[in-house]
Amino acid sequence: MIAPGATRQDTPQGGADLIWPQDGRRLALGRTSLHILMQFAVPATASSVADRMEQSAPGSMEVVNRAVATLVEAGALCEREVLHPTPSGRGSGLFGTPVVKIDDAMNGTDDFVVIGAPYDHGVTYRPGARFGPEVLRRVSTTVYQAEAGRCGVYDVETDSRLLAGVGIADVGDVSAAPGGLGEDLLDGLEEIVALTAHSGKVPVVLGGDHSITLRVVDGLTRHHQRLGLLHFDAHHDFGKIRTGERVGMHHGNFLDWVVGNQAVECVAQFGIRQLTRNIPQESEKVRRWPGLTAVAADPADMVSHLPSDLVWHLTFDVDVLDPSVMPSTGTVLPGGYTYRQAETIVSALCDALPIVGVDFVEYLPGADEAPGVTTSALLLRTLHHIAAARKKPL
Repeated sequence: MIAPGATRQDTPQGGADLIWPQDGRRLALGRTSLHILMQFAVPATASSVADRMEQSAPGSMEVVNRAVATLVEAGALCEREVLHPTPSGRGSGLFGTPVVKIDDAMNGTDDFVVIGAPYDHGVTYRPGARFGPEVLRRVSTTVYQAEAGRCGVYDVETDSRLLAGVGIADVGDVSAAPGGLGEDLLDGLEEIVALTAHSGKVPVVLGGDHSITLRVVDGLTRHHQRLGLLHFDAHHDFGKIRTGERVGMHHGNFLDWVVGNQAVECVAQFGIRQLTRNIPQESEKVRRWPGLTAVAADPADMVSHLPSDLVWHLTFDVDVLDPSVMPSTGTVLPGGYTYRQAETIVSALCDALPIVGVDFVEYLPGADEAPGVTTSALLLRTLHHIAAARKKPL
């Protein structure tokens, strides 16, 4: 972030002087250095700024990195700990796991890294999804309480143990500067997802509204050059392909930029039932199993219609469930999946496809904890099937 306490005087050449009144110190900035400095007007990570400027001006990354180092040394930029999430609640992570530091999670032996993204600036109707991560962690222990021995939990329905031998690390919630619009939170989320992907672990992001998925995808595609997206939702969230500036991006159109991402080669949508005035733009990348069509479909047939050489991110908007099952969301629509239908479809896809990322979004907690327990149970089954598939011999 830009260091506080300095005043700015613009120069005729397009640059500026930064002046610290308390000690009279002055720093002269040229046009390029000033432009780079202003990228941190909203706190951001240096890598995200460098990546963004590289996209608009190829070959600029080295210049940006040098300039950032110089600005930090001169005191014009200072560090803010966006990459050290604040623990949620009483310090207990998802399924009762301890909240750990990011470095420990990256260097540990766990299979999954849980990241809370308490962000709902992208909603267009009812806010409140920012409280989702905290409540999910609290109620998830009614479904499963992870223990140090990784013994998992016994499932009487299948006479098997779920998550046996599987490690889950929780790094808490990504923090945001007070009074802002949460861009620093999103920058931190993207960075942590990228770090997790580089470490070979699966990021599990707890939202938050659905706009966070764009940044999760950005983080994954910094490591995975070819990615597919499994999108469970009642709404299209896609109208037309977009690239570049993300002005006006929200939870109902974030897929415009996801589909526009060259590294994303396929988006498979499940459960879409939203009524729209206009038919969404067609794209060869997008395949749909709308409404309840996936319930009757053969899972092997669905998988056969998806590219076999991609890794996949699974994003699950809880409003894909029928409101009788999931009333705790901002934009309910009747006619969705039951819990068992969603579990069956998600499990089949996770068994068959290599999943490298997961997010659960749009859970809006209320007085009734049952929807949070339902979400936690779906998440547990999802992680179990992902882990089991990852452990299968090639």
